[in-house]
Amino acid sequence: MEWLYRLDYKNIAQKVKKARKSAHLTQAKLAEKINISTNAVAKLESNLMMPSLQTLVNIANTLNIDINDLLKDEGTTSQEEAYTDMILNGLIHNLSHKDKEFMIYVANGIKLYYGSDVEK
Repeated sequence: MEWLYRLDYKNIAQKVKKARKSAHLTQAKLAEKINISTNAVAKLESNLMMPSLQTLVNIANTLNIDINDLLKDEGTTSQEEAYTDMILNGLIHNLSHKDKEFMIYVANGIKLYYGSDVEK
């Protein structure tokens, strides 16, 4: 089975290191700000440690970067599509049944307009 999402810790490690350096912080200073050891920051940046979600949130907050930028795997079109699907699912989640049926008609109209196969 192919997973829709996955964590690429090597990629995360590289992004943390790059963001830390861009913020002109040492590993020790970042560690102090997020309340972990300097050794843990070094291991995280070397991909020798898998950080917790809370640690990643703390890093993102401290370095003033979007947590999504740390987590997303760039260069994978399927993840961009997954993100779009997630947004669409969120938009239609609370719609009434009648509104969802209308959205199906709209989507099928778009598919007809662009020449795609129509689903019923």
